[in-house]
Amino acid sequence: MKKIKKILKIYLIIIGLLAHLFIFWMGFRWPLFFDQWLIVAQKPMDAEAIVCLSGGLASANLPTPDGWRRIITTVQLYEDGWAPVVIFTGGGTSSLSEGEAYAEVAKWLGLKEEAVVIDPLSGSTADHPVNILKLKLREGEKVKKDTKLLIVTSPLHSRRAWLCFRKAGFSNFRMITGYRAYNKEARIAKLQAESKFRDYQPSGKKYDDFLFNLRRRSDYFWQAVREGAAIGWYWLKGKV
Repeated sequence: MKKIKKILKIYLIIIGLLAHLFIFWMGFRWPLFFDQWLIVAQKPMDAEAIVCLSGGLASANLPTPDGWRRIITTVQLYEDGWAPVVIFTGGGTSSLSEGEAYAEVAKWLGLKEEAVVIDPLSGSTADHPVNILKLKLREGEKVKKDTKLLIVTSPLHSRRAWLCFRKAGFSNFRMITGYRAYNKEARIAKLQAESKFRDYQPSGKKYDDFLFNLRRRSDYFWQAVREGAAIGWYWLKGKV
């Protein structure tokens, strides 16, 4: 009995030390290091299509925060003329596919209807490259493995997506994790304009206190852990 109590005491001490280390590491925004390997962020090139990978839906079939960032990046790339076609790819668990939901939001942000191509079937990251090969772009031309593509996704998801597209045989693509349009006449650019109210003044409030950092960085940490685990699982299954 004494031995069990001793082991339990050591265990609780170790858990307590690790918990405190985690809290301080997240709260003070110390670097994670391993997360940088997960990020493949490249510059855009002139392409034949932009591919927006879905990132889930929240309530009312609206995109998750990651999804919104992907859509906004996609529309800004389109507005600056990097590609004439946008592919929204993603299935989902609700009555509406993520590809369709993302396309509707993108059109609200200014994307033209005739530029939209949708894959409503892909249920995982490994499905995206396989299913877009079944799609047709403008003038009936099918997507090929050497088609020039800009793949839009979130930073932490970019390595897994890059590995999946490479595994599927795609040879001419770039991973885009963020972009700001130069076309000031685009609707999405106008949404980023200054306030029209003369009395409005930015408050200068910052959201970088210890507790805010703890919440935000903890979420980021577990996303990074999940992505690392997902890549390992994909590797075991032969998907990357």
